[in-house]
Amino acid sequence: MTELERGASGRTTGRISAAMSIAAEVIAWASASGGARPRGKAPLGEMGFPSLLTPPEVVRAAAAALASIHAAKLGLRAPPFGDARPLGPGGVVLAAAVGLAESPSVAEALAEACPELSGAWDLLLRDAITSRALATSIDVDLADMLRARSPLSAALGRPAPGGEDETIATIAALVRHPDGRRLVVQTFARPGAPRDVRRFRAAAMERLRTGDAGLLDLVIEVYEAALVFHRERVIEEIAAARGVITGRGDPEAKIEDALAVAAFYGPLWRIRRAHGELLRMRHGLDLEGMLEGTRLFQLGAHLSGEEA
Repeated sequence: MTELERGASGRTTGRISAAMSIAAEVIAWASASGGARPRGKAPLGEMGFPSLLTPPEVVRAAAAALASIHAAKLGLRAPPFGDARPLGPGGVVLAAAVGLAESPSVAEALAEACPELSGAWDLLLRDAITSRALATSIDVDLADMLRARSPLSAALGRPAPGGEDETIATIAALVRHPDGRRLVVQTFARPGAPRDVRRFRAAAMERLRTGDAGLLDLVIEVYEAALVFHRERVIEEIAAARGVITGRGDPEAKIEDALAVAAFYGPLWRIRRAHGELLRMRHGLDLEGMLEGTRLFQLGAHLSGEEA
């Protein structure tokens, strides 16, 4: 039992604690389209952290509304992934951690005390708060702690170090539902992701393609969606990465970014070698785009000394 849980029964009733007030501010901020991230400060002994496990109705309603808004933004029908279990307090705890991000050790301890995931609504609330927080400037360790407590954020972005296996398992679970499959495909197919996210997606798709046939088909679907819905940007991105890899004198960071773009097409290159007939059946996976991507992978692999 955590300190958060041990003190839950002793919270003051009749008023909202400082910790709950901070969590409510963060939930309101994550529900809006702009504004600065709330930065809560209060003497730790007066925060009332245990109250976060039993939020009042006004905070529960705001949290539920945010989860619903986020589900709609992600194109998910209610209940998300067919899971109608009620919202738990985990997202409220994470919201308080985000609000106390200027005190990283406190925020990390609070995030670490976050209860187990209670269902799909909780999954979405945590992602709504975490993804918004990750778009701001926060402590690196706290960012990874938030990812570790928000499985959907890790799946659609990247996991905290050491969380790769768990996150790939999350992805495999998500895609068993049609809405989850569509969400993963659309997210992975979208170009412009940061270097570490591209690297994770390449590794995840490499693992998934060697799973059952449905997961191999999922990986092909990602590349097909990229070339159907984002073809112009994808081709431009490949060309830019090729120019860096074959050029001279680019900064190391720019080379690493280009190599991450190249690595993304590694699973496609391996599928083409082993299952060319499956690719020929996907009419949206145009030949030119596929060749450009797999050739870029080979260039990147050669520069990195990898097998290709």
